Amino acid sequence: MQDPRLAEAAQRRLADDFRGAWGLCQAVLQERPGDAAALSIMAICAIETGDVETGRKLLDQADQSDPNEPLAAMYRSVLLEATGDLAGAVDAARRASELAPDRFDVWGRYGDLAGQQEAFEVCAMALARAIKADPNHPAVPQVALRLAGARMELRDLTGTSEALALAEQGGLAGSLDVLRLKSELARHVGDWTLLARTAQAWLDLDPQDLEAMGALALGLGQQGLYKRAVRLFQTVVDADGSAENWAAMGRLILGTRDLVGARDAFEKALALDSDCAEATFGRARILTFMGDTDEAARMCRRTLDIDPGNFEAYGQLSEVTGGRLTDDELARLEVEVEKPGMPADRLSIGLFALGDAYHRRKRREDAFRTWQRANDTKKLQHNGAVVSAYDRAEQERRTAWLETVFPGPVPGPHPAAPAQQPLFIVGMPRSGTTLIEAAIAAHRDVVAGGELSMMPALFEEFVRWAAETGWSGGEIPEAQAEHWRARYLSQYAEYGLTGSAWVTDKQPANFISVGLMRRLFPASPVIHIRRKPVEVAFSIYRRNFSRMWPYAHDLDDLAHVYAQQARLGAHWAQADPDWVTPLQYEDLVADFDTRIREVIERCGLDWDENCLTYYEAPERAVMTFSAVQVRKPPSVEHLDSTSPYAEFLAPFQEALQAYPVDSETGRWTGEMTEAPQAKGEAEGGFLSRWLGRKP
Repeated sequence: MQDPRLAEAAQRRLADDFRGAWGLCQAVLQERPGDAAALSIMAICAIETGDVETGRKLLDQADQSDPNEPLAAMYRSVLLEATGDLAGAVDAARRASELAPDRFDVWGRYGDLAGQQEAFEVCAMALARAIKADPNHPAVPQVALRLAGARMELRDLTGTSEALALAEQGGLAGSLDVLRLKSELARHVGDWTLLARTAQAWLDLDPQDLEAMGALALGLGQQGLYKRAVRLFQTVVDADGSAENWAAMGRLILGTRDLVGARDAFEKALALDSDCAEATFGRARILTFMGDTDEAARMCRRTLDIDPGNFEAYGQLSEVTGGRLTDDELARLEVEVEKPGMPADRLSIGLFALGDAYHRRKRREDAFRTWQRANDTKKLQHNGAVVSAYDRAEQERRTAWLETVFPGPVPGPHPAAPAQQPLFIVGMPRSGTTLIEAAIAAHRDVVAGGELSMMPALFEEFVRWAAETGWSGGEIPEAQAEHWRARYLSQYAEYGLTGSAWVTDKQPANFISVGLMRRLFPASPVIHIRRKPVEVAFSIYRRNFSRMWPYAHDLDDLAHVYAQQARLGAHWAQADPDWVTPLQYEDLVADFDTRIREVIERCGLDWDENCLTYYEAPERAVMTFSAVQVRKPPSVEHLDSTSPYAEFLAPFQEALQAYPVDSETGRWTGEMTEAPQAKGEAEGGFLSRWLGRKP
């Protein structure tokens, strides 16, 4: 299309000046009768003003004049689309791209039509070619946005992110379509903070959008903010009380630990649709928490009958059966985990379950290889690459700072003890905290709090406060301490933990908070349970830990964090020996009667025989990975689960040797060998980093 009049005609047509475009093309035809490009432009003007038949005749004339005119092929695709022939339209657009491979509009047209046909690979290819043909075209941002959508359909998450960035750079940042896609991308990569932030921006633009509310509720719930998520999602359920929405509500309510409310929501979902897989799986989870493993397994299998690709159901089934999948279930799971485009958060669940199934069948190499793949998938989910997000240098700085600011017992005078006092149980995840909590909580004066979420939040707030005020040890002002104390105790009413003198808190993240916990609650005992390091590491590595535990997916990181906790454990016991009680898991299991009596006495409680038969406690919910094991009496049977995997766990054992930690007990020996340089280590104090100050 060399004639400048045709170029102007094309622009006038885009500006809806069809009369002007028609006139320019007629002028060209007077000089060059049969000009295919002029006939094609006139044809599209006729089509877009509703005269399809005239458009068809003009395109036929253009084809007769020049069968290789790309405009004729492209505008024929418009004609065919308008008359309902999508397949023909795609073929015509493809033909146009072959005739004019350097034209932005031709590739864009081909990509859009392929997208309508749900041929997303072709769509993505064509839209990418359009951008490559003319990176400076004013429509590049819109095409990049459509390219992002196609890549999302293909589950090409990296490509989606790149296309979205291009759309945002072109001026579409903050638009509804971009926010929708960014929310979907965040959901697929499991970046719940980004999902909540993006969905909130989306909701701010369109406050009535139920999809935005649902996305925000999911993001909040996945970060543990279940109460807020439930309040928000109630609006969605009120507007659309579908089975799927009631099931989603049940999942959120379950996060608040309201098992009755969650069960009611799941029952409402099933009343609307007996084949709602999310609801049947929700029931399976509740049954697991309540200890009914047989019925939980049945509901997991019911879920898989409805949705054979439900990885969460495979994971729960593996948990309640100890990895005893049937041959058919194993074969199906092996197929499902190899399907392309699976979101990382879902895939990792399936891989952990598959590893457990191989483990049960003593296929140890397959098991460990699959767990390793699962952990690499978690790294990819959390970090965008198969790299660790655990900051060793920061952990070491924090440990050293805590030793400095909490050097000894809590100075008096002490505040009056609250009506309900916390009883803290700390230790590495998978070290036996659930077992010791179950035994203590069987006492008539104790209620099990489980893994309460408030202290980790208060600790981070305390660290910020210390940085801002310059606090470096000593007394915490009573007004500030009382504020934190009241906030911690407020969760008892929220979770229904009332009517007892003591409430356990076995949150593993509390280990680092012992100094603060003792300042806020000086009459509260702390039980520190310790277990053989390699057993702890192996148990963690086999399970689907969340973003909150960045060290869980790497054996070297597990060795480092174990050593840091061993060091802190030794410090807490030395600094406050009257209130911090070390407890060896292996000793507890081997001589449970003696050890649990010692623990109860150290807690200042009278003896209660129920502590010996904790596993018989009726209707007690356990909402951790140990929900199945804690229903059984203590046993030495699983004290050595790692010997068959010694070859695979050798990297952990070698990494642990760099630290003064007893490899059998996990006890800190206090004699440091030359440790490797911490990854990312930088000079400067811990609080300086918090404040953003350079050393």
